[in-house]
Amino acid sequence: MPLSATELINNFAMYFDGTDMSNASLYLCIDAALGDSGAQSIIEAMRADGLWSDDAAKIVPAEHKPMYVEQMKFIGYVSGKVDGKAFHASAYDHEKFPYNAGRWQEWQGFIAANY
Repeated sequence: MPLSATELINNFAMYFDGTDMSNASLYLCIDAALGDSGAQSIIEAMRADGLWSDDAAKIVPAEHKPMYVEQMKFIGYVSGKVDGKAFHASAYDHEKFPYNAGRWQEWQGFIAANY
């Protein structure tokens, strides 16, 4: 069953690149099964492909998630697996942090090719 925008926000740790604005409103959605080490390995692979800055990833704080649900326009998501454990990449749009459609396509292609 497909995940909704709200489920992705509320049920996953949302990692984002706070430095590279071409990644604005793009998130890696990671659950406890994959954890931070799994997230970091995906981010490292994305860095190697030029899809994530060298700065440390940030995580959306729990107290900000209600605002995300209210203010973010859902674009879509894709899923991948690491060692049989699923993760998702999601795209949203926000007037202050507009997503880059070309970069989102690159993320989708990267995940399809590698996970």
